[in-house]
Amino acid sequence: MKPVIFAIFCLGLYAGLSFVNFNATTSETDERFADKANLALRQAGHQLLKLAGDTTSAIPPVQMAGPGEFILKLESSFNYDTLPQLLHQAFLSYNIQRDYQVAIKRCKDNIPILGYNQAAFAKGEVPCVGREQQPECSDIVLSFTAPSEPLTRMQGAPLFFFLLCVLAVVMTGFYWKKNKKAAGASSVSGSAISLGNFSFDPHNQTLQLGGQQQQLTFRESKLLHFFVINANEVVTRDTLVAEVWGDEGVIVGRSLDVFISRLRKLLKGDERVKIKNIHSVGYRLEIAEV
Repeated sequence: MKPVIFAIFCLGLYAGLSFVNFNATTSETDERFADKANLALRQAGHQLLKLAGDTTSAIPPVQMAGPGEFILKLESSFNYDTLPQLLHQAFLSYNIQRDYQVAIKRCKDNIPILGYNQAAFAKGEVPCVGREQQPECSDIVLSFTAPSEPLTRMQGAPLFFFLLCVLAVVMTGFYWKKNKKAAGASSVSGSAISLGNFSFDPHNQTLQLGGQQQQLTFRESKLLHFFVINANEVVTRDTLVAEVWGDEGVIVGRSLDVFISRLRKLLKGDERVKIKNIHSVGYRLEIAEV
């Protein structure tokens, strides 16, 4: 149960960190950017009025219409041709690098009459620059595209815990699988293991069916126990030799086949339990469900 508890703990910790970190980082970044965008737009407005010969009028507060959208209501006409360059210079002053879109809307009905975006300015193709414009009150609406920022150290913390959780879940699955295979089925009594209709006791090296008990040799018991641990899975010949005989000496393939043959005879009493030969690979202990 410990891996399960650990996995649940990790998932809860990851969810909490993600929520706190996302909200803290996002709110802090958005607030700082909003201040920079506000000041940049005011700087551009100041230059527009100055070029129009107005050096005394107060610049109205920049309004935030939504996430990444700012409005400056100058309440007077201005030279649209100079706006793209003035706004660009203001962005450089405040180190603003996000993509943006500018719309000029009439004060009286809020209808867009001019506009461009960052890509058009970069290409030197701002629409309507140089054309005759009707002097009228207009608002400047500046909209920014949400950024795609690199992962910061704090933002990486939830990712680390997420990977830790994945590892915990994988280990949990492995834990369950090994315990299920080790049982081969449910435990009967003491060190005995239920193997179909058989009761297999690897500790005492016995195999019992009904009232009949058969005594196994050390090697037969060790081989059968390894099959039970890996029930219904293919086990290669090399794996069997390494796990059952280890460094106890050299064994040829024919000797392994002899032990497999002995086990098959011992298990003939239950048709649901069979050791199948997997051609050119190894063997598989199959335990059919009732």
